[in-house]
Amino acid sequence: MSRSIARFAAGLAAAAAVLTLSALPAAADPAGTKLTAQASSTRIDAGTPITISGRLTSAAKPVAGVTVGIAYCTDDFCGEFDAQPVTDASGRYRATVTPVRSGHYRADFLPADETLAPADASTADVVVIQPAEVTSFTAARAADGTVTASGTLGFPRFTPPAIPVRIEYRTAGSPCWTTAATVDAQWTGSTFGFSAAAPVSGPAFWRAVYAGVPDQFRSAVSQVVFVR
Repeated sequence: MSRSIARFAAGLAAAAAVLTLSALPAAADPAGTKLTAQASSTRIDAGTPITISGRLTSAAKPVAGVTVGIAYCTDDFCGEFDAQPVTDASGRYRATVTPVRSGHYRADFLPADETLAPADASTADVVVIQPAEVTSFTAARAADGTVTASGTLGFPRFTPPAIPVRIEYRTAGSPCWTTAATVDAQWTGSTFGFSAAAPVSGPAFWRAVYAGVPDQFRSAVSQVVFVR
């Protein structure tokens, strides 16, 4: 008899547990959110700061007082947050950042609780033009009459895969520059150097020109040297 009572009691306990769980309210789904992101400039020189701004809303209403993470992305890889602005009363945020190379910024809202859903947005691509400089240039006529021009180039952060340099001259009274030689600058262990000899007779002005790379590197022109 006691064994039957025990089974009955266990059944009642299990039924009570089921009733208790079913009585609990279902967890509400997090409210959907919408995030926007824009860059103040999409083409800049390296080292130029830009502003990333946007707005966070839920059901068309602003979400205020929350953090938005801003990360820079290149080749589908996003780094750590460069900035973490807080949205204002209108749900808007803004942050000043300085991209080092071409890519885009991604904004992420990662809620601290489950009442709001996460959201993200990306800016348009930002083209960052890297600097280039002809750091030295000389030109002189050798005993055989040829002119030897040489110099160095500097790239502060990134380096192009190839560095063609035009050696140009202009005779007195002429408005046009003529290419005497084209040579690739090579790494010397401390800088990128170039040198070329050209059989150009007569006095002329000489210079070196690096044409740059569209959307990647600025062009650079050396000082002008006069050779008799």
